[in-house]
Amino acid sequence: MSSAVYALKTQSKLILFMKWLRFSAIITLCLFVYSCSTIESAFEPSGSAGASRAPSTLLPYVQNNKVGFLDEELQSWIAPTYGFNPNDPDWPYSFTEGLAAVTINGQTVYINRAGDIAIQSNFQEGYRFSEGLALVKTQGQYGYITPSGHFRIEARFNDAKNFNNGLAAVQPKAGGPWGYIDKSGTMVIEPEYTQAQSFSDGLALVQTATHLEWGYINKDGAVVITPQYREAKSFSEGLAAVQLEYRQWGYITKEGEITIESQFIDAGSFREGMAPVALPESAGNLAIQKYGYINKNGEFLIEPQFDQAHPFVHGRARVQLNGKYAYINEEGKLLTGSIFERAWDFSEGYALVQAGGRYGYINRKGLFVIGLSQ
Repeated sequence: MSSAVYALKTQSKLILFMKWLRFSAIITLCLFVYSCSTIESAFEPSGSAGASRAPSTLLPYVQNNKVGFLDEELQSWIAPTYGFNPNDPDWPYSFTEGLAAVTINGQTVYINRAGDIAIQSNFQEGYRFSEGLALVKTQGQYGYITPSGHFRIEARFNDAKNFNNGLAAVQPKAGGPWGYIDKSGTMVIEPEYTQAQSFSDGLALVQTATHLEWGYINKDGAVVITPQYREAKSFSEGLAAVQLEYRQWGYITKEGEITIESQFIDAGSFREGMAPVALPESAGNLAIQKYGYINKNGEFLIEPQFDQAHPFVHGRARVQLNGKYAYINEEGKLLTGSIFERAWDFSEGYALVQAGGRYGYINRKGLFVIGLSQ
């Protein structure tokens, strides 16, 4: 072999060897970066993994009188570190529009789905987000903040409610009338009502100073159903419960027509096609009432038998017997005993319950999936 040919082969081998070294270095570097990220994530605490990777389901739970959140596997995702107030009107805490209002050292803050504080504040009160805004109270006045924590509508109202259907009921001055604002804070329905409820099904329940009667207005502020009812409730599924003759309850349509005659001692909202209503236990005992469920024709689907009843949610309803809560299915069958001091609607297939001062979760069959804990 000539020296020239030998030199050429040697040079080719050297080039191939150098390419192999560069390729090996790149692979080694990639593996190193990957292993570092894996090690870092392995020691990353629950709740700091990033909101983008948080579970779609987060359920509040109580442990050692602190609140945390469980994932869809009922495993602790956000450790129980937040203050617990069972009388908080927003309890059980929940994530809406990616944020949840919780309490730290007596102050309301908002956390994201990773458990990180997204809005640090000194709010006296803070409520869940609704339609992009959250109602908060500071220095004795109510206003509305955005998810960035900045005020969209300055705190200037004596009292206020969440946004619904694009409007919110507000009371500018203590003891004064109620009106409605839009999301810019503009008063679009002037304050003239002694009481005002949030819009539901496109109508709002309002009470006038004249005879303190209730009626309904639309989003333009026009009276749709003339104030005439001594008591009334908001529309749901196209019907509203109102007190009619002899102070008994019946139901009206959005046109104000009576669709279920006055006959009930009490009546609740329709949900999932049924509404809880009450009748006297017997003709000789009008003081004691029993609750059952009717359809939109006013026919009983579940006969009156409960001391108290709430609307159906996801095919399950809370009822009371002998002062304790239980759950029933759509046929009225008891799924649990009446053993709970407090109980809440089903969400994501589970219901939060309290017994003996302790909290846990049951599934749709009424079985405990998370035992009771303080």
